[in-house]
This record gives sequence, structure tokens and C-alpha cells, in this order.
Amino acid sequence: MSTDPTLYELFLSRDDRDCHKWHHYFEVYERYLRPFRQKESCKILEIGVQKGGSLRLWKEYFGAKARLYGIDVDPSCKILQKEGFHVFIGDQTDAKFMTDLMKRIGPIDVLIDDGGHTTDQQIMTFLMLFPLVKDGGVYIVEDVHSNFWPGYNTSRFGINFYDFAKGLTDKLSSWHMDIRSFEALSIPPKERTTAINNPNELGKSIFGIHFYDSMIVFEKRKIKEPWRERR
Repeated sequence: MSTDPTLYELFLSRDDRDCHKWHHYFEVYERYLRPFRQKESCKILEIGVQKGGSLRLWKEYFGAKARLYGIDVDPSCKILQKEGFHVFIGDQTDAKFMTDLMKRIGPIDVLIDDGGHTTDQQIMTFLMLFPLVKDGGVYIVEDVHSNFWPGYNTSRFGINFYDFAKGLTDKLSSWHMDIRSFEALSIPPKERTTAINNPNELGKSIFGIHFYDSMIVFEKRKIKEPWRERR
């Protein structure tokens, strides 16, 4: 049995006050992130790094072999490069910036969206970066309760991130659907990625969608065509 401290224990041991997290998040983190602790050269991308407290926490949790990347709009966050983190300055809804970033860092194991928390940012980021997550990886969106706050809940899509994620639950059964029977989440064609333009294909890369208080977790896995037999 592992004697390594849990992520929550590591969080409670900190005293620099640079890491700001809701306490109930840690049970969810542990459930989905623990398998990656022992993974060689695990790649983690966090959107929204502020003073770098969470990046330091991830480094302590995942170990020295993990490769940690961060995105933030604040240029002062670049100073974290001195600590060995790969920090990119840019807007998470800037398609060119995100496309260039994907080319630079390649597929990742864990993505944590703790960025601007607006509905528009959360949906756009998912559309652009979910394809970047490796088969077997996880995509976590934090602080989704912001979707209920004035100033955060407006979106070009006309829905909030909860509605967007709930709409994706239908696609989990995409092997059993006829693509001609529904539109792709009512998203305008110019805003769609290849995967979203073909919702059946998107559904074939999501193993599970899990809803928690203020968090939504997507497990990515290539879903093979289901088969059954009588025995």
C-alpha cells in the first residue's frame, strides 16, 4: 500500500498562501489523478497559474519526472519559468495562440482549466484542447459555478458550460445513433472543430463525463464499436 501523501495532505502542508483551492476538490482530484503519479514523463497543462502555487503543488504530487505547462494572460507569470515550469502567456480563447501552443507541447495526459471561468472561455477551450488530451487522459474544468454569476455566464453559444457538458452526455451513445438525426450541439459551423462537426466521432473519444460541485471531469478514451453476444 502506497505511503505517499495525498494531494490534499500536500495542500494542507503548504504555508505560502499561493495555492487557492476549494477543499472538496481534492477528493475528485485524487480519484482521477492518482493513476498518473507513477506514469513516466506525465504531461500536465494548467490554464490559470497566478502566482504558481498550484503548479508547485502539482510538481510535488506528480514528481520530478512530470512535465508541467501553464497558460495565463498575465505576463508577470512568465517569472515561473525560473522554477522550471513551461509558462505561456496568452488568451485561452485565442484560436491562433492555442493552435500554436498545441503544436509546441503536443499531446498531454492531464488538462485542468482553472482560467478565466467565463462560459465562453470554458467552451472554446474545450473545443480547441480536448483533442490535445491523450487517449486515457483526463480533462478537468474547475469552478463551473461561475456559470451562474453575472458577467461570467454570457456566451456566443447561447448555453453555459453545464448545458454544453450535459449535451455531450448524449454523444456517449454515439455508436447507436444516426448522425443525420441531430445537429452538433447547436454550435454555429464556423465555431466547430472537426470533432464537434461530427458529434459521433466526439462521442467515440469520451469514456465518461462526471459532474461534481463546481467541477466537471471528462475521461478520454477511444471507444471501440460495442458488441454483444449470447452465452
